[in-house]
Amino acid sequence: MIRSMTGYGRGEGELEGVRFTIEIRSVNHRYCDIVFRIPREFIVLEEKMRQLISNDITRGRLEVYLTLKETDDREKRVEVDLQLAQGYYKALKRVKETLNLSGEITLEQISSFTNILNVEKEEALSYWPGMEKALSEAVKNLSSMRLLEGENLSKDLNQRVTETEKLLQEIEERAPQVVEFYRQKLVERLKELLPDQAIDDNRLLMECTVFADRSSINEEVVRLQSHLEAFRKALDERGTVGRKMDFLIQELYREINTIGSKANDYHIARLVVEIKSELEKIREQVQNIE
Repeated sequence: MIRSMTGYGRGEGELEGVRFTIEIRSVNHRYCDIVFRIPREFIVLEEKMRQLISNDITRGRLEVYLTLKETDDREKRVEVDLQLAQGYYKALKRVKETLNLSGEITLEQISSFTNILNVEKEEALSYWPGMEKALSEAVKNLSSMRLLEGENLSKDLNQRVTETEKLLQEIEERAPQVVEFYRQKLVERLKELLPDQAIDDNRLLMECTVFADRSSINEEVVRLQSHLEAFRKALDERGTVGRKMDFLIQELYREINTIGSKANDYHIARLVVEIKSELEKIREQVQNIE
């Protein structure tokens, strides 16, 4: 069953007093493009996250959002950067001596500088089990939504393929009448131009034969039917079929354009326009298939 490239998935996990929430939004893209919106301290886990996502998702642009929430009763440990504190103290001492300032350098002054006291950051890798649970759940929910969207796309595409096949059948039924219509118009025209002369049947037959050969669309109709059948089968395939469908759409356009240029008939030209309209709608939907 085909899958859409658009969807949303959310998952949660908890470890050591930290609750992880991961959200994934995906839209259509030619390849698998994953963008992470996560805190800097967890960048080291990007490759693990990318691998987990890629095991299930093969196409689409994905934006992955990670938020953390610590429980109130979780103990927070504070670390002191003593070297940085000593550097600030020496700098303040030089300023005091150079400017001949009075007063003592206090602990309050030192601790007010940036990065002297910091809440200790746990090793990012130790958080992976909780993040993995949240990410796995988000990917699962995203895949479910993409599959559901794919089912809706499949129904719509099947209907459009059926409509295209009906229009093509009308073209196939009309095609044999084109030569006879041309012969009648040619006879009428000759009678208008040469009312007193007999029409040479052999010459008329030769002219109609050349026209029939030049305007024959039998091969194009057969190939078009074959491509439509292949497209319908692709709708029931598993895995990545979007590129295959995109190629089939190009071939369908090629054949219908050839039919339009060779047919030399108003009714067929009208049907060609209607088929192109259906193919354009199919092409737009295919752009969103994984």
